[in-house]
Amino acid sequence: MRGHSADKSRVLVRIDPKYFRPTEVELLIGDPAKAKEKLGWVPKIPMQELCKEMVASDIALVEKGDLTS
Repeated sequence: MRGHSADKSRVLVRIDPKYFRPTEVELLIGDPAKAKEKLGWVPKIPMQELCKEMVASDIALVEKGDLTS
């Protein structure tokens, strides 16, 4: 993958595909215990509320036609 100049005359950025993350991952599992232990971090929003916010954001993007974000 490459990023070209506006007039496409020069390659400005080259990206090795091996560094791309798959667009869809089958399973994502997180455990905040290490962040809590090492950093004293605790979540401010319950997981269910976070999910609601993320879905609402996606719906808003679709409704305004912005499918690139």
